[in-house]
Amino acid sequence: MDDRGPARYFHGRVEIRARFARLRALAREQCGGTIFLIQGAPGAGKTALLYKLAEDAKGEKWAIANISSVTLRDPAAMADELGLSYTPLTQKHWGIDLKVITAGKTRKIHGVSTASQVLSEAPGGERGLLLMLDEAQTIAIEADKSALTHILTRIHNGKLDRPVILLAGGLGTTEAALGKLGISRFRSGCRVNLGRLSTEAERTVIRDWLVTDGKATGNVTPWINAIARETDGWPQHIVSFTQPAARVLQLNHGTMTAAGLAYVLRQGRERKDEYYQGRVVEFDRPARVSLSALLRALPRKAAFDRQDVLEALKSGALGATFDHLLHKGVIAKTGDGRYWAVRCARPIHAGLADPDAPARASATLGRPADGQGRGSWAANPHAESYRSGGHVYGPPWSATS
Repeated sequence: MDDRGPARYFHGRVEIRARFARLRALAREQCGGTIFLIQGAPGAGKTALLYKLAEDAKGEKWAIANISSVTLRDPAAMADELGLSYTPLTQKHWGIDLKVITAGKTRKIHGVSTASQVLSEAPGGERGLLLMLDEAQTIAIEADKSALTHILTRIHNGKLDRPVILLAGGLGTTEAALGKLGISRFRSGCRVNLGRLSTEAERTVIRDWLVTDGKATGNVTPWINAIARETDGWPQHIVSFTQPAARVLQLNHGTMTAAGLAYVLRQGRERKDEYYQGRVVEFDRPARVSLSALLRALPRKAAFDRQDVLEALKSGALGATFDHLLHKGVIAKTGDGRYWAVRCARPIHAGLADPDAPARASATLGRPADGQGRGSWAANPHAESYRSGGHVYGPPWSATS
């Protein structure tokens, strides 16, 4: 399953697209620009949104460049990305050694000294230029931080004398990574903590997969309802369930059966497991066991503080563990500085903890013993989960959508 590109079916994110449209208009009016940041947990649909926003900009004749952090610090790479020829100049210089004097040494110097100068001097300055940077949380690991700080500051403050917007997408650590490079105080509306899709957008995407791809016939509402109960507006989960659903429908010539739906739900849960298990494979067993217990105990939609996680982990390098959880996208930051947890279908420790722990957690929280359907936990009427085959299922939630 490829989640590194445009969404096959894109719906929703209307308010974010409107914000970005206003920014494009302002950038052209003022001949400036800034950084537009989209951050969120894995599977939130960041990359798909980047491509949709780029598509919107292209419709207004903006030039689009898909860049990396190397592009931002290397003028030759920037010129290449913009389709410009770039020939470094050479210059003679005299090198003096303590023992001998050597003449005629040649060194290369760039025709333009910085990537920001390439941006400023490139032709077509009256057009808008959109630089699209995915996985932006990795930018802080670049060695040449001074060059990155220089160009990021000029873009962020609109100092390139042309409309330039850096559209950056990354995990919840991205804002902090940019902060290490001197970027702070985002313009109003230019920082997005991406959450779930709206119910309407989610159901429309599922319907598109079933009807357009799967050629479903008849009433698709029961299948949409069943899949939506598993995905809760999370784009990665939607794809996990709708891809096998479309295949099953194709094989059955669009006919929807109970057996087919059961197969789709099994496949979707397995895919959801695989996706999130891969995010925690680097953690040791005690950390996974403790984290699993914490996630099971948290009610849906509940945000928590850093200290809540540190107390739950009860291991050695707590701060480093927490930061790594944040970096891997297991924990994501909300707009108000608190955190929320990405949930996967099975306990995150993948069977390493006490197999009776889920049952004990259920009893502690006062959930009904039968665990059927999407019942409420007596301990918290706003909490919701459901249980199947001995596993506790719960979707990811964010405080911002």
